[in-house]
Amino acid sequence: MGILGIENRTENWKTAQLLRGLSEVNLARRLGEPDATLADDIRIELFWYGVRDGKPDLERAAAIYHSQFADLRQQICDFEQQPFRDLKSHNYVVSQETQEDFLNNLRNTEIDIVLETPERLFIGEAKHESGFGGDGKLILVHQLIRQFVTATILLDLLGEKKEVVPFVVVDDGNLRGVMNTAQVNFMVDQGWLKAENVLSWREIDDIKEKAL
Repeated sequence: MGILGIENRTENWKTAQLLRGLSEVNLARRLGEPDATLADDIRIELFWYGVRDGKPDLERAAAIYHSQFADLRQQICDFEQQPFRDLKSHNYVVSQETQEDFLNNLRNTEIDIVLETPERLFIGEAKHESGFGGDGKLILVHQLIRQFVTATILLDLLGEKKEVVPFVVVDDGNLRGVMNTAQVNFMVDQGWLKAENVLSWREIDDIKEKAL
């Protein structure tokens, strides 16, 4: 049997199948996009590497990080609602020694579902059986936080004045568990993620049905 006969079990493949037929307009409306925005002004893309695809000049990226996220490490360290475990000394510290690793983090950050409108960039993480990434070797160690930081820096580099609106899609039975994770609680506490923008795949199906 050739390689085309092998069933693809990757999370990206599952996400693509479950999102087939999804109306980007209805999803954007559900996530808070105003009704006045025209359908032609809403674009969707899956499995997006924003820094690679946009190919911005990264020379200013570290300066933007220091300007917009200067207190990020301390905020994570001080987050008492649900403490982050095993924070390494280099995590969220961008210095001359760590700058190239930081830039590689930006280049290699994938976002599963992206919706762009004239005033907003919706960035979505789709989960099935796996949890949120937390690779301690990285500068931007936590997946949801890394995506938000990356999108914010990219928009600044490109001169785009858009609001970054994160959202998450998870298995129906895991919704409560995801709402109790440190990353989600921190994002909500910072005002970066709205609790109502943690969706289940069942709700995605409902959104797809409305498009028919």
